[in-house]
Amino acid sequence: MSFKVLLKKDWKQVSILWMLLVVLSVIVFTVPTWTQLDDFNREIENIRANPSSYEGVPLDASNLPDRWFFESGDSVGMLYNGLMSLIPMGMVIFLYVVFGLLMASVLIGGERNSQMSDFSMSLPFTRTQLYISKWLIGASGFIVATLLGGPLLMAIIHLSDFSFLIQPKDLEVSIMILFMMLTGISVFSISLWMGSFGGESISQALWSFVALLFPIGIISLIEGSLYTFERFIDVSYSLTQVWMESIPLRVISPLANIFNIDTYDIFRSNGLWEDFVTVAPLSALASIVISFGLGLWTFNRAPQENNGRFFMFSNWLWLVHLVMVLCFGMLGGIMLSAITFSANIVLYIVGFAIGGFIAHLLAKRLLYRFNLKLKS
Repeated sequence: MSFKVLLKKDWKQVSILWMLLVVLSVIVFTVPTWTQLDDFNREIENIRANPSSYEGVPLDASNLPDRWFFESGDSVGMLYNGLMSLIPMGMVIFLYVVFGLLMASVLIGGERNSQMSDFSMSLPFTRTQLYISKWLIGASGFIVATLLGGPLLMAIIHLSDFSFLIQPKDLEVSIMILFMMLTGISVFSISLWMGSFGGESISQALWSFVALLFPIGIISLIEGSLYTFERFIDVSYSLTQVWMESIPLRVISPLANIFNIDTYDIFRSNGLWEDFVTVAPLSALASIVISFGLGLWTFNRAPQENNGRFFMFSNWLWLVHLVMVLCFGMLGGIMLSAITFSANIVLYIVGFAIGGFIAHLLAKRLLYRFNLKLKS
């Protein structure tokens, strides 16, 4: 049986989301840029009509070229973020994160909800082929969306009156757009990997959410806990910042990779640009490779008989249980000790016990007794 059969099956499952991703991506890439260009025109016309109302603007502002308003070092020039304000990076990445979670949850979790996974496993294909087919369908959505939206974005700027902003930066903008695409595929790959742990779509979405937040969250919990015991141990207040900027964390956490990008000054500072281009895209690519490899490994070992359970690997339940207790315990300790002006160890211990106990009850319910109903 041809591999195209698998691709067609997975395409039918996710085709609506796939096409919606492409359409919305084109809109998100172009409409904010078009709107920002229009805002530039209106603001410059307003400054030219009332130059005396703006500090540092010559009275003969009507003769000033558009370029002056972006290159001037005075307060007027600082009103604009220049090229970066024309690139809707935050909106595109948010869209990619949402659709990365949705498509992965449909491709694996949704298949288990409808019990189609049993049919898929009966086909003359290996689990490796099943997983690769799902990954190719999902990743292609981000590639097509970016290849359509990115060039349109650049064309709109080039054809505007502010083309001087992008003309010397075509390569930089292309790399920025490539980074958005890699980030979307990275989030999708991580969420698809989580499909090996969640027994249906809701639990897969929850585990995907945990996987995205956990690397940053655990660092914050550890630092908050260490701060409580600062009278006994030496605590570095920059611990979170150091870890957040580390390459290993940027590889395993797409969110940490994004948070390390200074979107306002990245095109103005050579140092910031060099840091971005040498670390951010490569970290996103490494994240894709690692999450794809781990996802393929776990998907091949996920027990099919545990479909519908909140967590599919029975042998790992004790570890998940322990991590939940520790994380909720640290969160409870930090929240309770924050009541006083200075960190209070007694309150932290009480809060840790309360948070850990609640997590223990939650884990018993979700991990050992909770089995979601599958659609017939």
